[in-house]
Amino acid sequence: MPPNHPAEITLAYSRTAGLVAIAHGEQYRWARTALEQSGFTKRGDGSYHAPGPDVPAAAAKLLPLAHRHHTTVDVSPRPYLGDIADRIAAQLPGTWTAQVEIYSHPIWQTDLLPWLWDRGELVRTVEEQRVPYAAKLTSSTGIELLLAERDEDPRLGYLVGAVASHEEFDNSYDNPYAPPGIALPPQPDPAAKAIADTFLPSCHRALHARRLDAVVSALDQLRDEYDAVTAIWESGRSSDGTPLTGHDMVEVNKTFAEHAWRIFRAVLTHAPGLLQQCEGAVTDRSADTDTVAQLSEALASSQAALDAWRHSQNPASAQPSARLLPPVEVRTRLGLEAVPAIETWLAESEAFVRIAEAATPGGPLQPLADGTPPAPKAALPPSTRPSSVRR
Repeated sequence: MPPNHPAEITLAYSRTAGLVAIAHGEQYRWARTALEQSGFTKRGDGSYHAPGPDVPAAAAKLLPLAHRHHTTVDVSPRPYLGDIADRIAAQLPGTWTAQVEIYSHPIWQTDLLPWLWDRGELVRTVEEQRVPYAAKLTSSTGIELLLAERDEDPRLGYLVGAVASHEEFDNSYDNPYAPPGIALPPQPDPAAKAIADTFLPSCHRALHARRLDAVVSALDQLRDEYDAVTAIWESGRSSDGTPLTGHDMVEVNKTFAEHAWRIFRAVLTHAPGLLQQCEGAVTDRSADTDTVAQLSEALASSQAALDAWRHSQNPASAQPSARLLPPVEVRTRLGLEAVPAIETWLAESEAFVRIAEAATPGGPLQPLADGTPPAPKAALPPSTRPSSVRR
């Protein structure tokens, strides 16, 4: 990232807020001090707005104070990004909100990278250039986009890319399923149209593929664990042929439950969005409709276990009993509770993958010329094991 002045103020004009100022740089506090001494007031998004409607007077008062505090002042040739984001959000399909995010210190900008689900110009810009602020566009369905100015030339417009859900994905940096962000024209109306017509379909398609990959990978691992523990119960022997006592069997089952819970959390996390898409794609009263309903019921039966696990990871909200139990015991207990749901998902895994692939937004994925991975193919044969694991 190229070096910047240690303290900077960027001024932009907003139709609703008047003159807006953004303080940034490694010594952004100097810039904030200059703004506050000039009478600027801090807004909810971290920016500042000038006192009164007299823009020239506000700027004239700010400049000498900024110089005193070793701060440079730049006037953006663009409208305030918050106004642009609001206008774009109002024209996107569904219900969207816009919120400006300010990365005053350069290191705050790098905090975006694990969540920025992009493999286009936007992620390269965040990696290589200073981005002191951007706007988050959030849909009521959970889709999040990041809108940033493209370079300093206003004629180059804006950049938009996807932001992965913090609750659903741990790290999205350099993820192969990431939809490439696109460049937008400088006017809000055609920019919103480009997002709606081009980027959002790509984003929905990529999210479906990524979720399906995560669920299929988890089901593959669960199948291996389930087959292994079932073989032990059928034979009464460990994998090396050693006879097992009743106590040994109990410990084997606990070990399976703890491992299974670690893996099944991926299904509980990513499958709900896939099933919602499947519900809209299957034919009423078909066998696939029954399969989707059965899988949804299995997920619902384990939702309480997932909520309990999330609470156990947050000491402030965890129940006293959960705080007293070691994490491995919590995972074991929740895994035992989830065994019926796991068995349902394993039994219907082949049908699920077929239905989910057919329900891909825009039609089933095909291999792409640029090597983008398609949704995974079914790799799970129907189970031939008994219907339940002994407890």
